[in-house]
Amino acid sequence: MGDEGSTEPFVAPEPAEALARLGMPMDEAMRTQRAVRRLHLEPVSHEVLLPLLELSLKAPTSSNTQDWMYLVVEDPAQKAELAKLYRRLYRLFNPIVQRQAEKAGDEAQLRGMRPGQWQAEHFEELPVFVIPCYTRNLKHSPVGRPQIKVASFYGSVFPAVQNLLLGCRAVGLGASLQTLPIWNVPRARRILGLPRSINPVCVIPIGWAKGNYGPTTRRPIGEVVHLDRYGNQPFLER
Repeated sequence: MGDEGSTEPFVAPEPAEALARLGMPMDEAMRTQRAVRRLHLEPVSHEVLLPLLELSLKAPTSSNTQDWMYLVVEDPAQKAELAKLYRRLYRLFNPIVQRQAEKAGDEAQLRGMRPGQWQAEHFEELPVFVIPCYTRNLKHSPVGRPQIKVASFYGSVFPAVQNLLLGCRAVGLGASLQTLPIWNVPRARRILGLPRSINPVCVIPIGWAKGNYGPTTRRPIGEVVHLDRYGNQPFLER
């Protein structure tokens, strides 16, 4: 993977070379995975992408329904329409978040926002979008409050999404999970030609990663884990 400041032209690895990296130790992939938004604009070979999609579907799914599908978008016109939908909301919320960070003098947050700003500006140029979807039907129609229904549907798709993100990390592809590009689901369906029975879950822009991966920085586990009841944190001293 080339450095972001390098002036040398980027050359994508051969498919066999990239897929050989799937032998990366699991803990290394998990420790260094992060949302990668700055991408090289060269195409991603189907010989690399399809094996990753196939592996991702080894994830568990509710009642083994497997009511999922992937829509792979490479068409420039469709990507441009999704970019318009994305930027409509991005341009509303991003200035608010930026002003708050500037007011607080939070340089780390401001630096962290720059890859997202780059992605928003170049969204339609990114090589490929993978859009995981679920199929609504009687077999997979949970009862209960709307929030429970949403959790049940998405819970059958997001394990596969995480598998895909880890696979991308291993082979050297950059990827990130985005929901803003499909915030208007009826409009997103029309752009993508989806019937009403199929719901898009998120958009995953994928391309060869620029710069470096993690390791990522996270809060100590003792601050995150509560035992038996909220507020009981016996692992803080770890």
